[in-house]
Amino acid sequence: MNEDNPWKTEEYHDHDMHVRAQHRVVENPGIPGHGAQWDFTVKVTPHGAGPDSEQATTAKSDPDIFYSTQAIAENMGFLKGREIIEGRVAGGAGEKGYDRTTL
Repeated sequence: MNEDNPWKTEEYHDHDMHVRAQHRVVENPGIPGHGAQWDFTVKVTPHGAGPDSEQATTAKSDPDIFYSTQAIAENMGFLKGREIIEGRVAGGAGEKGYDRTTL
């Protein structure tokens, strides 16, 4: 994982989604010769909290799936963040729905 890429943040339904795309160091052996392979980490926090907040819920992309560009990986990270938030809003979890587990 490349920790040099900055977190990109978007607000959605009073939550912040922090996404970082990482270039894979070890490529999928099932697709040799392919170009770049990217994945993502997304952290969902209460609005105003940073990605290092203890209230962050973290999700990572499926290790069996890769994205061909950084932009696609970031977009998929924000999509996953919206899914997490919409699940909370629909369930009425509010801030009590935050946990520190990886989804």
